[in-house]
Amino acid sequence: MRVWRVRKLSGLLRLWRIRRNIGNVTVAFALTAPVLLIVTTIAIDFGLATTVKSKLDAAADAAALSALTPTMLQQTDAKAQSAATAMFNARAAGIGTLIQGQTVVSVVITHPNSGLVRQVTVSYSAETNSIFSNALKAANMGLGGTATARASMPPNIDFYLLLDNSPSMSLPATTAGVTQMQNLTTKQYSGAGCAFACHQASTNNGDTEGNPCSDGSAPTLSGGAYCAANNSAGRPITQIDNYTLARQNNITLRLDELSSGVTQLTQTASKYQSSALFATPPQYRFAAYQMDTPWQVGTTDYLLMGLTSNYVSAWTSAAANFAVMEMYANSVGCANAACTTGVTLDDIATNYDVAMSSINSTMPSPGQGSNLPSDTPQEVLFFVTDGVEDEQNVIRLIQPINAGTSTNYCTLIKSRGIKIAVLYTVYLPVPANSFYMQYVAPIQSNLGPALQACASPGLYYQAAIGANLGAALATLFQAAVQSAALSN
Repeated sequence: MRVWRVRKLSGLLRLWRIRRNIGNVTVAFALTAPVLLIVTTIAIDFGLATTVKSKLDAAADAAALSALTPTMLQQTDAKAQSAATAMFNARAAGIGTLIQGQTVVSVVITHPNSGLVRQVTVSYSAETNSIFSNALKAANMGLGGTATARASMPPNIDFYLLLDNSPSMSLPATTAGVTQMQNLTTKQYSGAGCAFACHQASTNNGDTEGNPCSDGSAPTLSGGAYCAANNSAGRPITQIDNYTLARQNNITLRLDELSSGVTQLTQTASKYQSSALFATPPQYRFAAYQMDTPWQVGTTDYLLMGLTSNYVSAWTSAAANFAVMEMYANSVGCANAACTTGVTLDDIATNYDVAMSSINSTMPSPGQGSNLPSDTPQEVLFFVTDGVEDEQNVIRLIQPINAGTSTNYCTLIKSRGIKIAVLYTVYLPVPANSFYMQYVAPIQSNLGPALQACASPGLYYQAAIGANLGAALATLFQAAVQSAALSN
């Protein structure tokens, strides 16, 4: 019996302990249940708020991008701002848990560095319903965020071409052409021949000795009259000049290469402008000037093609007027378009001071090249030359650009914000030519560095004899366009 009682007592104790533990758990649950409910509610509210904020952030992103579409980039900032605001509000209206009247959006548009870049910043604040706030009559959950986007536009650019049409640009374009020209003129320059395709209109003299007569006959007379005075019909017969001789023998000159090179340049610009590279295509215009008229050195550059956006077809027409500057005779320029009389100029055939001063006055002040109201295009001067200045300044001067002058027009033009792209068509050394040896050879090593100093950084190209000038100009164009975009 005693043993039984002990075992019975032990079972009662265990039962009591179990009941006590259950009671403790119940009490603990009763104490922690509200806390767990609050935590769970907050977690749910936080999850819902995160979802709502994600939707609002997406609305802000869409709003910022809506101000940067290709169409909107052509519009004013005010219109872009209105479009972005409307986009955000439309997206936010579809979020049902937002407290009506408590959503505020701000759209700020700026232009970092230049008008070519539009930056859109969309900021918002809003309040959303929550289980916790509704249950406790507490404040609604506040949300806020910011989205920023930017887009840049390729700049609109006006290109001004300043083309050297001096006598030395009649140099044959290849070494084979130089040799052919010399072989055709073996009676000139003490038997060395004229490699420069000399082009004076005055004939029947030592500078045209040996050339065919204008009627196709061979020269037979001597003593300064190498062709008969008149033919059977009474028309004058003279020798053809060396420029005409080169033409009759299909010798391609640097001037021809330059003309076709400008054609390639305009075609490259047109393709680049109309390509699918740009959501908002840039607007390009071209103007072209040669340094002198074909028959007389002037005080201003000679207009070949006025500034136009139809530059491909315009240059096709203008190229016919791009011609070498004729001389009536050595050191004597043409006094009229027919070149029947001369005027002493002492071969002022490449006056850089006049050319650069004139083109500087022609080009207006550049803008940033954006589509903003009142803005104007950027400007690039394409300068194509063989680098030898030949002018009369008290005495005859043959020198590199900007040598011995008080005004550095390259620096002056660049200081106005106009970029200069220089294509240097290198002089081919012609040791057999006395003019080259006396005037050009001593300064030839200085020509390239002087022209490179004239050019804007990265916009200098040196084209050796035989080089494709069209490819060189296209390379310079790409560099100029990239430089214009990166600098803003």
